[in-house]
Amino acid sequence: MHYTRCHAPLSILGFIALFLCLAAVSAPAVHAATKLTVYTAVEPELLPRYLKDFTAQNPDISIAWVRDSAGPIGARLLAEKDAPKADVVFGLALSSLLPLAEHGVLEPYRPKGIEALSPGMYDAANPPLWVGINSWGSAICVNTRELEKKGLPEPASWKDLTDPKYKDAIATASPVTSSTMYMNVSSWLQSMGEDRAWDFMQELHKNVRMYTHSGCKPAQMAAQGEVPIGLASAACAQPYIERKAPIKLIIPSEGTGWDLEASALVKGGKNREAAQKLLDFCTSVEVAKVALEKAYIPAREDCQTAETKKAREAFLPSNPLESAAMRKQVLDKWRGLFESR
Repeated sequence: MHYTRCHAPLSILGFIALFLCLAAVSAPAVHAATKLTVYTAVEPELLPRYLKDFTAQNPDISIAWVRDSAGPIGARLLAEKDAPKADVVFGLALSSLLPLAEHGVLEPYRPKGIEALSPGMYDAANPPLWVGINSWGSAICVNTRELEKKGLPEPASWKDLTDPKYKDAIATASPVTSSTMYMNVSSWLQSMGEDRAWDFMQELHKNVRMYTHSGCKPAQMAAQGEVPIGLASAACAQPYIERKAPIKLIIPSEGTGWDLEASALVKGGKNREAAQKLLDFCTSVEVAKVALEKAYIPAREDCQTAETKKAREAFLPSNPLESAAMRKQVLDKWRGLFESR
C-alpha cells in the first residue's frame, strides 16, 4: 500500500526558515508597557479617571494601584523600606507622607510644571521631596431627613456636636487609619490648644456611635441614613450630593481642619523614569480638573475659583508640617483614650 505525503522540497523549507529569521531580526521590537506600582489613599472611584488621563499622555506606562487608607499605606511603605515594592506614593495626606521622609523612604525630584502650583503646595527643598495634587478641608455631613425624623437641629459648630442630644448620632473615622480624621484631630490641637482640644474630643466621644476605618465612610453612612451626622470632608460627600442623597455640608463656625494630598517617588523604586512621569502628571491641568470636579482645592494657582478661595479662607490655623511632627505622640494618646469604641 502506498501513502501520498504532502511536503515541500528541502530547499523551499530552508528558504522559508531563512526568511523568518531575517524578518525577526529586521522587524522593530515591540516593547511591553512599563508597569508602575503605585501606593495610594485616593478614593477608589477617582483612580480610573487618573489612570485614563495619565495613560493618554503616557501610553507606554501602565499602573497597578495598591489602595488603602493612609495609615496602612504608610505602615506598608515603612515595612518595605529595605526592599521597596512601590515606585510612587500618590495622593497621600501630607501629614502621613512626611513621617516616611524621616525614615528615608522617599526620593526627591523636581517635577516638570511645578512652578504652576500654589505656594505651599510643594516641598520647599530643592529638589522637592513631595508635590501636592490638591488640598481639602473637613466638614460636618448631615442627613437632613434623619435629623428631622429624630427632631434634631443642624449643628453649626464643632462645639455643638458635644451636646448630649446628639448621643449615638455621629460617625467619624479613626485618626489611626484615616488621614481625614487625623487632619481634624491635629487641627483641633493646634487651634484650640492641647488641653481644650482633648477635653473637646472626650465630650465628642460620648456622642460617637462608630469610628470607621475609612475617612469617607462616615459621609456614606450619613448619606444612606445609617447615622444623622458624619464627620468627613466635602470631597467625601460630593458623590452622594451628585446622586441627590438628602445630605448637606456644614462648615463649622470655628473653621475646618485641612491637609494636602501629596505624591512622591519611593526611594529604590525599580522604574524611576516612568515614576518621574507620574510626578510630572501631578502638576497637570488634568489633575487640577479632577480636584475641581470632586470638591477638592486644586494645587495649581491658575485653576483656583472664587469657591476654592473661599474654602481656603475657612481653614483653621494649622500646619501640616507640625501635624506630621506630632503624629505618633497624638495617635498614641488617642488610642489610649478612645480605641475601645
